[in-house]
Amino acid sequence: MRIWKLLFFCFLVLANVLNLSANTDSSLFTPSIKDSVETGKLPRDTIWPKSSSDYYYDYSNMLGLFLYAKQKYNSFTVYDPLSKTTLEYTPNKQLNMGFGFHYKWLGIGIALNFGFVNNDDDAYGKTTRLDWQSNMYMKRAVFDFYLQYYKNFYLENPQNVFSGWKGDNKPYVRPDIASASIGLGGMYVFNYQRFSYKAAFLQTAIQKKTAGSFLLGAQVFYQELEGDSSLFPSNTDFDTLGPVISHSALYFGLVSAYAYNIVVLKHYFISLSLSATIQFGKTASMLETGEIYGGYMPVLHFQPRVAVGINKVKWYAGASFVRDSFVEITDGNASEFNFSFRSGNFRIFLGRRFNWLSRKELLK
Repeated sequence: MRIWKLLFFCFLVLANVLNLSANTDSSLFTPSIKDSVETGKLPRDTIWPKSSSDYYYDYSNMLGLFLYAKQKYNSFTVYDPLSKTTLEYTPNKQLNMGFGFHYKWLGIGIALNFGFVNNDDDAYGKTTRLDWQSNMYMKRAVFDFYLQYYKNFYLENPQNVFSGWKGDNKPYVRPDIASASIGLGGMYVFNYQRFSYKAAFLQTAIQKKTAGSFLLGAQVFYQELEGDSSLFPSNTDFDTLGPVISHSALYFGLVSAYAYNIVVLKHYFISLSLSATIQFGKTASMLETGEIYGGYMPVLHFQPRVAVGINKVKWYAGASFVRDSFVEITDGNASEFNFSFRSGNFRIFLGRRFNWLSRKELLK
């Protein structure tokens, strides 16, 4: 069992032990509670929404504290249409654990690398990384920002690349390969009156009824990678291709998506969002000889967002996943190959909302 599956199971068990049924949504606006506010008899732990609609409550005025585990990544693949073989390079995966908070528009999380969890550097190499991924969910829009640097990759599918590869062989590691990327994108949420991204991915809101929305926006993404020698392993089908030591690409264009929040038994939720669009790309590849070639080409952009969990007035728990994939589309000639890049993050969390507002502020 993978470590994140074990952590997710532990979080859900802990959530039930802490009695997630503390308050019910149906009592939030009853006269008795409002009278208690006015008479000074309001319980200290009453959770009061900032605003409400028929479809979701906004709890951004409450302080949300959470524990979480998160795994980020930046990987790439190369496809050779002649041999129909794919190279799948990935950095040594790292699961970080920590804590954070949400209040109004601000959310900060601090996660650390624990050696007893990430202890496979001897097999897959020690990856140097700087990874700042920010998915900002607002009422009417969503923004994504990427700033990443990784050095040290290993081949995830050596059995498909090297003939006679055995499972007990030492992984094919490339400590010289480095990857850097920066990207920015944003989309407008058309049905923001009924659909809330914050309820699924930030838990600063609670979706009451099932609803969805179309989204439209734009994106720009720059990716660069290089190695001390050819990115293609020797003694493989990729020997027939030119010895590429670096590749850079600029992707840009419109993005559209459809997102849908499904509410089950009042408090359980499933959020599904998908963007699949054709963008433009400008690429450049350098050979060991110093020759550079490339040009403009169409690029397939694919972005899924998934979140599942339980979201009650005081307690919430769940998991979320966001990924950006870019696939370069060439003519398919024998001398050409396709680069693909993937960036994203997976997160599991357990949190609680706290009321630190005065009674006067609650009555506003």
